[in-house]
Amino acid sequence: MANDTPANDTPAGGSLWRHRDFLHYWSANAVDLVGSGVTQVALPLIAVVTLHASVWQVALLSCAQKLPPLLVSLPAGALADRYRKRPVMVGAALVSGTAFATVPLADALGRLSLGQLYAVALVSATAEVFGNTARISLLPSLLPRRLLLEANSKLGGVNSLADSAGSQLGAALVTVLGAARSLVLDVASFLACALLLARIRNPGTAAARPTGTTTVRAEIGEGLRYLWSHPTIRPLVLAGTAYVTVVAFLTTLASVYLLRDLRWSGEALGTTLGAAALGGFCGALAVRPLVGRYGPARVMLTSLALAPFTEVPLLLAAPGGAGQLAVALGLFVQLGCAVAQGSTQRSIRQAVCDPALQGRAFATSRWVIYGSQPLAALLAGACGTWLGLWNALALGTAALAVPFPVLFASSVRTLRRDLVHP
Repeated sequence: MANDTPANDTPAGGSLWRHRDFLHYWSANAVDLVGSGVTQVALPLIAVVTLHASVWQVALLSCAQKLPPLLVSLPAGALADRYRKRPVMVGAALVSGTAFATVPLADALGRLSLGQLYAVALVSATAEVFGNTARISLLPSLLPRRLLLEANSKLGGVNSLADSAGSQLGAALVTVLGAARSLVLDVASFLACALLLARIRNPGTAAARPTGTTTVRAEIGEGLRYLWSHPTIRPLVLAGTAYVTVVAFLTTLASVYLLRDLRWSGEALGTTLGAAALGGFCGALAVRPLVGRYGPARVMLTSLALAPFTEVPLLLAAPGGAGQLAVALGLFVQLGCAVAQGSTQRSIRQAVCDPALQGRAFATSRWVIYGSQPLAALLAGACGTWLGLWNALALGTAALAVPFPVLFASSVRTLRRDLVHP
């Protein structure tokens, strides 16, 4: 069972805004997401507009971004449980910042290429796997179980606002500086994130191991067996895998479709993504009262049931302002539902997981859930090339109906409300 003993520095009243370590943790996430929001706008523009990438080449770039969770999530989880988490988090942020710094430098020298974008995407995403595994598995040691849902909802809220601000800022910077040079802000955000994470006093202690001969491979196997045998975590992971696979397929094609077929500008893309990200903030605000009233299972199931309908505006959109508004509204609802169900399922997994297996449980879940993303990106590239972008997006929209029955058929729908909402 998860430890419910109050963690260090938790105030008597339980307010997270007076928890020093959580404030640094929360701020680091916000700063990180602002920079990533800029990159979300700039990277497809660099590939599609500056380097004239084909649909297949854009799919390869997306694959490079999504491949590391499949390759390194399992060892990242074992290492997160073996060693202190703070140095891993700080180091990962510095590696990502260094990788992205090479893009504006190469652009200034006239040497920027798709090969470099693939390498930067691969290196930064690999560092992100190690950093996020340590970061998320640290949270249960910072806070008692009764505060995990509140913490995850606060993180989801600020992450959505930061993502929105980053997308809006990215749209402006791309217009003023150009796509490649706008990545300087993402580099700065990684440096600021590293400084904030370094100020967390709880370093994330390593889990005690029974003997000194336990290997990383054995610990990975223990994490896999634990996840697969757990009656609550397993169905959450299976439903999450189905959802993330389809979303990866859709997002690989969406930017290309909007920029090429609907002839959106970089500013329009950034503004729409920024407005849509506010839906995640609304989902974060709503998740605690919704879970308190309806229970965690209904919140997750309703969010998954709405997902296919949120892609319909993209399929019906025409060039122009009305189409941009419709797409933004659909994505607004989609991200609100995604944050609500994501915060809920993450809190459940953190609450029920053995403390000694937090790193491996998260990493194993990430490996299963996100390991399908590179294959989804490649499949999207093939479908977009052979069937056309609109037909491929319609196929992905229909597939978004799959995660709901996966979760509904499990025992998760009977979860107690007080598991994550005291």
